[in-house]
Amino acid sequence: MKTKFLFIASILVLAFTISACGTIPSQGNNQQIRNLNINGNGSTDISPDIAYVNVGVHSEANTVQASVTRNNSDAQKVMKALSDLGVKSEDLRTSNFSIYSVQKYDEVTGELLGTYYAVDNNIIVTVRDLSKLGTLLDSAVKAGANSINNVQFDLADHSAALKEARDEALSNAINQAKEMADAAGIKLGDIQTIYYYDYVPSPAQPVYMDYGKGGGGDMSAARAEVPINPGQVTITATVTIVYALK
Repeated sequence: MKTKFLFIASILVLAFTISACGTIPSQGNNQQIRNLNINGNGSTDISPDIAYVNVGVHSEANTVQASVTRNNSDAQKVMKALSDLGVKSEDLRTSNFSIYSVQKYDEVTGELLGTYYAVDNNIIVTVRDLSKLGTLLDSAVKAGANSINNVQFDLADHSAALKEARDEALSNAINQAKEMADAAGIKLGDIQTIYYYDYVPSPAQPVYMDYGKGGGGDMSAARAEVPINPGQVTITATVTIVYALK
């Protein structure tokens, strides 16, 4: 039974392959239409014009109320600092707010010192002027942010880059079809179908920055200017054209 199943499966795979690469019966008669399938690729590299930054405020205290109160105060200072630099309210989005207990131990003796309550408030900041990115990060830290990570670069509008990549892919497919037809000594007929696929990568994450949690200690060194290079975003497209052959 197993041998027969494998034999039938092989026939099905072979039949599918012949169908995909061969001819398509026309409707209404037994005449067959020869066709040519061709793929074209296109891409465009473009500099990012927007960034998304995860700015976090972490606080700890021996009561929930004290920890929340401190966290709210610091978070409001951070948001005000960003607002003062021109970041609009719609570009500040809370991504996480959590409260949880933390047990503290003596680093030398290992003795349990008590239970503290930690509060995390993370804000996704949309930075539309990349020239201000370093200043924004510095201001956020000075205002009370103690966790900054996942600086992601992207395009605010992908439409122009997508069109450029699709146009290049289409031109590439047409030129390939003409070259193959000339080389094979055949003539191209009408285009039967066109398919295309666009690929926009997820926002790049070239930088991971974490100023440490707890808000204590000297953070002047951490605030030193960090060289951030947004690089480029690559948009790609694939176009498939099916030609009838004369």
